[in-house]
Amino acid sequence: MQLIPRLHQWAGTYYPGTKVAITEYNWGAEGFINGATAQADILGIFGREQLDLSTRWTTPDTGSPTYKAIRMYRNYDGKHSAFGDISVGAEGPNVDEVAPFAAVRSSDHALTVMIVTKTLLGDTPATMKLSNFVPVDGAVVQRWQLDSGNAITPLASLTLAGPSISLTLPPQSITLLVVPGASAPGAPVILPAASENGRAVITFTAPASNGGSSITRYTATCNPGSSSASGTASPVTVSGLTNGTRYSCSVAAFNAVGGGPSSAALIVTPVGAITARHHAARH
Repeated sequence: MQLIPRLHQWAGTYYPGTKVAITEYNWGAEGFINGATAQADILGIFGREQLDLSTRWTTPDTGSPTYKAIRMYRNYDGKHSAFGDISVGAEGPNVDEVAPFAAVRSSDHALTVMIVTKTLLGDTPATMKLSNFVPVDGAVVQRWQLDSGNAITPLASLTLAGPSISLTLPPQSITLLVVPGASAPGAPVILPAASENGRAVITFTAPASNGGSSITRYTATCNPGSSSASGTASPVTVSGLTNGTRYSCSVAAFNAVGGGPSSAALIVTPVGAITARHHAARH
């Protein structure tokens, strides 16, 4: 049917900027696990297809499987921890059997992956492969699951080794994975610099936070002219500067996510070499 994409297309063609909603929907079977998996599938599709608003008719009974399917997205741990708010791509070989949905949580950079297993019998082995996402070094992956026992259960955490995780998915279940994500590092603390002939030697200390991923390089930049140099530790020497010119120099740290904010700026003025000449005295 391509229902939501079609609605977006109509709005874009006839009323650009109009938001799209689906109201008073209900898939039924609220007291059964298949009603829960249907609800989880629906919410995942709504997010993936960028629906602006949905209104369920009516609120399922507290404690019902369908109610808990909604909680898996909005309050899975009882502390109001929620599915991410930035939708990212997630694919599986057969969404009629196992449907994955993913989003990054902007508050803490965690990747949240909701896996809706629709098979009726037998466990399903699965491997989740990560790409275009940087987890924290040695990431410990939280797991939460709702199955036919009608309880949202925290499962044993997994340690991420490499870009993939192996899982076993029970039939008619909803599994949430929370992968802590790295962020860009903080700003280094710049120290007094040495002015030399045509260059500046920038010294600094590492930032208070590496963003959860090892720092791969530091880049020092001096303006005017945006002269720069990189290194893996302090100091970093910026060459090609003009003696007698005042430069504003700073340094930034980089990890696998990208570059963090620059340090405070420091004024550096390169100086030419001093030449001492000796004149022999005549008697």
